[in-house]
Amino acid sequence: MRNGIRVKQLSSKARLPTKGSRLGAGHDIYAISEFTIPAQEQVLTETVIAIRLPKGTYARIAPRSGLASKNVIAINWGVIDPDHTGEIRVIRIDHGKTDCRIQEGDPIAQLRIEKINKSDIMEVNGVELTERANRGFGSPDISPKGTMSVTNAQPMICFPQADSSENKYFDREDISNHPRLREEHVLMANAFISQVEMEVFEADFMSKVAMVTEKDQEWIVREKELDSLEHEKQEFPKNWMSRDGLLYYKNRVYIPNDKGLQTIIATGCHNSQVAGHFAEEKTVEIVTRDFYWKGLTAWINYYVRSCDECQHNKSPRHARYGLLQPLQIPFAAWTSISTDFITQLQESQGHTQIWWL
Repeated sequence: MRNGIRVKQLSSKARLPTKGSRLGAGHDIYAISEFTIPAQEQVLTETVIAIRLPKGTYARIAPRSGLASKNVIAINWGVIDPDHTGEIRVIRIDHGKTDCRIQEGDPIAQLRIEKINKSDIMEVNGVELTERANRGFGSPDISPKGTMSVTNAQPMICFPQADSSENKYFDREDISNHPRLREEHVLMANAFISQVEMEVFEADFMSKVAMVTEKDQEWIVREKELDSLEHEKQEFPKNWMSRDGLLYYKNRVYIPNDKGLQTIIATGCHNSQVAGHFAEEKTVEIVTRDFYWKGLTAWINYYVRSCDECQHNKSPRHARYGLLQPLQIPFAAWTSISTDFITQLQESQGHTQIWWL
């Protein structure tokens, strides 16, 4: 609470200021007792609270629109400096023709916190001339000028998707409420945001994908199914779509069962200087950003385990192996049987492992 507004109650009747809504600009201050504001007069009201403001701010006592519109009640605006720690008092004025009765617990004013401008005063010999110059009250209405409409646009947050029609937009009011925005917060400076570029695949690579997919039977069956659904104006299966002659699953390019094409993708996402030979989990995460094929995780894990550079350069991070312990000498034949499995061998007659007994 270093940056919070600290409030001290000076009496048992005191009530802490509260906001009328989540996005309210000020905190309501309440009456501690019943009193009357005579018509055309003002009353100094006690609040029996004292405040300590955040650094670099001051407080301002502002009127409430409800009382101003219904009872013609105004506030003699007051400024509370950051070094004032005494009781806050409110001067209320009744501009109406009848007395106004205030009940205990009624909101009587608003407490608003604003930043302090610490600019210094400088003495100069003159000031630059402006179009208005020294004309006083009402001078802007003498010669009407062209007006310009200014609209404050709300900053937006966007989660881009492969299909731009599925982009999700949020404004700042959703940051603390929307479940997607509560999952993780990523802060990026303007310098990084200005350097963000849309990812575009090379034309040669996409042409290779198109050529291979034309020979893949599963892809052909799936494409015919989607074409028939599109012709009949029916919905596609969940997470599937067709665009530019390619299939997409969850907005990722569907790669057919072709080892050459899959190796090109794995090499770019694991072996390249940009990738940096990440481990299995991170490499799978990089590949699945843009691509999908059946058995992708197992295929990538096998590729990373068999990477020659990773085997030579990466240090083991497990504890040291213990010393070998000899087995007890059996007292009779077949009283002790040892087995061993040797795996990841070169394929021979359809097998890649043996069981040694």
